[in-house]
Amino acid sequence: MNDRSLSLILTMMLGLAAVGGCARKTPELPTDPLEQAATCGVVAAAGEREAAGAKGELPADGQARILHYAMLYASTGAALDPDKVNAVSKRMPALADQTIKGDWRKLEPACAAAFPATRITQPVLPKKPLDAMLQCDALAEFLRKALTDQGASYGNAANAYGAFIDTLDPKLSVAVRAAGLSNGDALRRKKQQELAAAARLGQPPAVIDACKKAYAA
Repeated sequence: MNDRSLSLILTMMLGLAAVGGCARKTPELPTDPLEQAATCGVVAAAGEREAAGAKGELPADGQARILHYAMLYASTGAALDPDKVNAVSKRMPALADQTIKGDWRKLEPACAAAFPATRITQPVLPKKPLDAMLQCDALAEFLRKALTDQGASYGNAANAYGAFIDTLDPKLSVAVRAAGLSNGDALRRKKQQELAAAARLGQPPAVIDACKKAYAA
């Protein structure tokens, strides 16, 4: 994933959401999956900007909710595909202007239908502890890196993800050893698979909250 591209996209959204009142057109959600994810990412960015106010950085949780659409598009297979996340990030700028200048709020129901996991605010972790902990670890690391690459203004949020990872690590290490997984390619592939599963559980901040309740209490 190209996190720098994502940072530029989300920064650009700060201004676009404020100019969405001109020449509104009746919007339609594209049928192509990539176009859907990018369009809904733009709609989510506009909604997060409207909720946060016209100035300043978006909250870290808002950034994660925007990123969720790219993650879901990248998680239709067995494992999350970073190239697909990057493809959504690259496509969003081209769609931003036309989407925001239209009546973007009318796209929200269609986006919810296309990406139902984005509306799940009370996710349920897997019953198997190893799977649950791997999903929590992989998601926290993914979000930590994304926020770190966006600059110092998200440093506290990124550090909070890092602190959770450190808290989880002793428990996860025991479970990984018990399952016979090594710290090599097999474990990395397993984490990419569990990251895709974590994306499908619900909104990333809500999933992390569930992880903290289960493993950091």
